[in-house]
Amino acid sequence: MTDARFEALAASWESARVAGSLGSATIEELLAQARGYVSDDMDLPAGAQCVDLGSGVGIPGLLLAMLYPETNWHLLDANARRCEIAQRAVEAVDLGDRVEVVHGRAEDYAQDSRCRLANDLVVARLFGPPSEVAECGLPLLAPDGSLVVSVSAVTAEVWLSADLTKVAASVVKCWETETGRYLRVQRTSTEALARLPRRAAARRRNPLF
Repeated sequence: MTDARFEALAASWESARVAGSLGSATIEELLAQARGYVSDDMDLPAGAQCVDLGSGVGIPGLLLAMLYPETNWHLLDANARRCEIAQRAVEAVDLGDRVEVVHGRAEDYAQDSRCRLANDLVVARLFGPPSEVAECGLPLLAPDGSLVVSVSAVTAEVWLSADLTKVAASVVKCWETETGRYLRVQRTSTEALARLPRRAAARRRNPLF
């Protein structure tokens, strides 16, 4: 990745930083955090289809697209303003051929036959509590796909203690880097996901775990 692309990305995200949507982390720090989502034993095939749930302005999905040039990404977010910033960022680094910004809700996106059960990798950084991430992320996975979530010590414990058998899934790996803690979930069946994800109100009333 050239310095020019770093500079272009930083410039495109400047409005997000001013608005408080990006925080104080540098592009280099954000890149290191993004790199942590793919552990050493994970294999992303050429042409891999990937989704960033609640991508906001494009973190970490856009950075992962830059790190893995043979992958394709949907950056999904329900906030129109953040999607506009993400779209400018995609254009700034000239990745419109394989990165698409999607403005919409996860429960609607997951019902699209082109997206459901179709992705090799789904990542989530600030999408919501573990039950929300599981319910909205697992239906997007292809049979051998992985849901990778950045976690704190507290949310990691929630994932590890949750009964994921009801959605035919399990935590298969946890790992830490210098910049974050991550957790990987895979599923063994699609039958348990037939009615998921539910609408937001139903998820709040009766969370999966």
